[in-house]
Amino acid sequence: MPSFLVNRVHKKVTTDALFDFRTKKYLARIVTSPNQLVEKIQIFDAGKDDRIMELVKLLVTDFLHENNPDKEFDELRFAVDDDGTNILIIINKSEITGAIDIDNMYEFASSHCTDFKDLRDDEDIVINREWILNKLTEEEN
Repeated sequence: MPSFLVNRVHKKVTTDALFDFRTKKYLARIVTSPNQLVEKIQIFDAGKDDRIMELVKLLVTDFLHENNPDKEFDELRFAVDDDGTNILIIINKSEITGAIDIDNMYEFASSHCTDFKDLRDDEDIVINREWILNKLTEEEN
């Protein structure tokens, strides 16, 4: 067998094996920034569902606007703190301005999202704020 063919077959098998290994823990997602990629990895490393996490972000956004209307922020980003607590980091103008423990809120949101289908086979999916807003609008209709 010519060596280029062996290399091509080996590369394909290796690539497929890596992809198969990673899909057990990670889902295929489309992201638009390095920060979103890091966040997706952290969400999946924590064993969480990024769809539910987007709902949690929406709940936290509403909570912050209602209870602290003067607090400005551009973004909420998932992270795990040093003691293993799941948090959303509050970011304003690229600076971390606070954090919120979301373990209880995640469990609450998870208990209300039992109808989410398995998206493991869908490679062209973007899960973000727009996605969860569309999902909630669909459920209202």
